[in-house]
This record gives sequence, structure tokens and C-alpha cells, in this order.
Amino acid sequence: MSNVSDARNSGIRDRILQTASDLFYFDGLNGVGINRIIEEADVAKSTFYRYFPTKEHLVLAYLDEMDRLWALALRQAAGPDPTPSAERLSDMFDALLWDGHPEEYRGAAFLKASAEASAGSVVQLRVAEHRAGVLEWISRLSRQAGAADPDGLARTLALLLEGALALGMPTLDADNPRLAQAAARQIIQEALS
Repeated sequence: MSNVSDARNSGIRDRILQTASDLFYFDGLNGVGINRIIEEADVAKSTFYRYFPTKEHLVLAYLDEMDRLWALALRQAAGPDPTPSAERLSDMFDALLWDGHPEEYRGAAFLKASAEASAGSVVQLRVAEHRAGVLEWISRLSRQAGAADPDGLARTLALLLEGALALGMPTLDADNPRLAQAAARQIIQEALS
């Protein structure tokens, strides 16, 4: 009986988080209130607060999920570990390719969260943690590829990734991912020669 109860509870939490994620993505962290999330998730207020004692807890859960999804997208785009690291460094830019509907694109979740968060807030700290995790992963690939300055290459590529994400926010230009990838290839080639 416990497994059924656990699954049901997990389903409710997931429904709240998915509803909040959709709303946060389209209307922003500050543009969405708890009551709207409760209404659209179709849960009681007490149920909501059982899973997320504060909006901050919900926002952090949302950012954790966005971090997980972005890390997965980068790793899938880069390909498996046996692939040469130089290729993986440029292939990770395939994660920028938008395969949805342009009218649904509202920009990168972490860029938007950073823009809305107060300086020094837990949201800003979570954004910094996300960026550090991405940078650490790119640094590891840069070291594996044999870059003379793997941390410098990683910082440059992370900046290029973030810039390409930012350029996608106001207008979704289908050429931006390929332009970023071409620039990355040139930067990687120079860093490895």
C-alpha cells in the first residue's frame, strides 16, 4: 500500500512542479503567484504547501529540473565519452538547436531567472551553481581534448553558449546555433593547435 501512496504523492508533486515550470517559463518567476499555480495544478492549498512550503522552495525545484534537463541536453548533444573530446566540445552546441515552435520560445530558464532574481538571493546562488556546473563539465572536456589552457577554453565556450542562448530570447534566429557552433570550432581548433 505504501508504494501506491508514494507513487500518488510523487505524481501530485510532479504535477505541481510541471504546472509551475510551464508558468514560470512563459510568465516569469515574479509574474506567477502561488494561488495561480494551485488553481492550475488543481490541488488544495494545504497539498501545495505540503510539497513546497514556500514559493522559493518551488522556484528552486524548478531550477533544479531545468539544470538537469540542460545538463542532459548538453551531454546528449556532445555524444558519448568515447567520442574525441574536441568533437564533443563543438557538438555540444547542437543543444542550442530549437526543434519546437518559435512562438513557444521564451529564452533560457537560467538567464531569465538571473534577470528576475535579487542580488545575493538563493535564486542567484542557484544560477551561479548551475553556471559553475556547466563550466566544470566543459573544463573537463577541454582537459581531455588536450587544451593548453583548458579553463580558459571552457570559459570562452561557456560564454559563447550563454550568448547564443541570450540571442535566442527576443527573436529566435535559426542561424544562431550554427553560427555559435562555427565560432566554437574555430576557437577549439586554435586552443588545441
